[in-house]
Amino acid sequence: MSKNSYKEQNGRLENNKKIIDILFNPNSVAVIGASKTPMKGGYRILENLISNNFKGNIYPVNPKGGEALGLKFYKSVLDIPGQIDIAIIFIPNKFIPKVLEECIEKKIKAAIIQAAGFEEVGELGLELRDRIKKITENFSKIRIVGPNCTGLTRIDTSNSGFFSAFIKHFIYYRGSTAVISQSGMLNGGYFTYLGTKYPDLGFRYIASIGNKMDLCETDFLYYFTNDPSVNVIAIYLESFKYPRDFISICKEAFRKKNKTILLLKGGLTHQGQKATSSHTGALSESIILSKALIKQSHIINVRNFHDLFNLSRVYSKFYKGQLIFPRSPNVGFITVSGGAGTVSTDLISKYGLKLSKLSENTFQTLKEIFPTWMPPNRFSLIDLWPAIENAGVDSNGIHKIAIEAILKDKKIDGLLMTLFHTQKFPFNIDIIINFQKTYRKPIFCWLFGDFNEVQRIEPVLN
Repeated sequence: MSKNSYKEQNGRLENNKKIIDILFNPNSVAVIGASKTPMKGGYRILENLISNNFKGNIYPVNPKGGEALGLKFYKSVLDIPGQIDIAIIFIPNKFIPKVLEECIEKKIKAAIIQAAGFEEVGELGLELRDRIKKITENFSKIRIVGPNCTGLTRIDTSNSGFFSAFIKHFIYYRGSTAVISQSGMLNGGYFTYLGTKYPDLGFRYIASIGNKMDLCETDFLYYFTNDPSVNVIAIYLESFKYPRDFISICKEAFRKKNKTILLLKGGLTHQGQKATSSHTGALSESIILSKALIKQSHIINVRNFHDLFNLSRVYSKFYKGQLIFPRSPNVGFITVSGGAGTVSTDLISKYGLKLSKLSENTFQTLKEIFPTWMPPNRFSLIDLWPAIENAGVDSNGIHKIAIEAILKDKKIDGLLMTLFHTQKFPFNIDIIINFQKTYRKPIFCWLFGDFNEVQRIEPVLN
């Protein structure tokens, strides 16, 4: 691909942006493979659309006819009166070519193919893919999301939007995070997990792109970077379809559009590359090429799904004004364990953060709560245990003084903490909550102690 590929492809990306807008905002949807059986995916797709107050018309399609959830089933899309914007296809892969022919005849603009059994299964799947390319005239007659995916989600308000997945969704409130994923898990089971664990993590869109036979990560990335309602974009990929375009869009999002892009890349080891091939049929780039591409893109590279969404939560709070963007890599670290302090200092250094020298005011404030035989450090690693021993076992008063001193220090832009909490020796988490609202600097806590108590207060801190 030429050096000017992004400029050359801009017309394609603009056209695909219009199609993606229809996919996220359809006025009418045909659900091909609809079912009357509550445990089947074809039923749950209908249920998700209805229970989340989809405003458009829903047309279930099943060759046997019938009805469910108050909706009449049509035996073919050709029997549906009026225009259909998109089709959600949830049927065995061998029936998909014929169904796509009917969709093209019906002039349906785009289809979400959720069925698996294409590139990832080898020669037969590749033949099926080639048949679809021929039927669609290389996707000029109808555009495709998937196959091997869980579709698209758009959240407008709490309890309102477009949900095409076949896994029952919990209600989310609208946020400013968009997700692009080659794994259906992020629009399925993990979406449910996030909804219960992190109710404060609001989403705007989720795009599960699967094998990306037609529309790919670059198209959705371009769409999201041009949507003013999106601030954070979280991506899971196993391969790059248009690497140069991906880099160019990421750079533009960073430099001109104030977007934060986080990427979890699968297949960065030889064993991982084998896994991607059997999962989405991805032809993985070389490991060196993938790492170089990530480095050029001005994105945040994360190690696992937990980090992908924890960081999405943090960055969305920056954009909402709940936190102030750090001006420097300088952090404070407050601990009650010397060992935790040592290991954490290594990690702070490894990930490009710094423990800074304390201002004289901060040092003097801390010095007042420490015993004379063990004064505090002159830099921002504060082991509070000597101060707690000196004052008695109730650590809340000591913590309150230390936390505010660090947050007040103009040289320090964030705070990391280890906190001990049990029923007998409870930590007053209101101290952290109130100071965070006052100073709006990010505070990250590692809680340990009584497991049940930690589980109870963790959601409050979140």
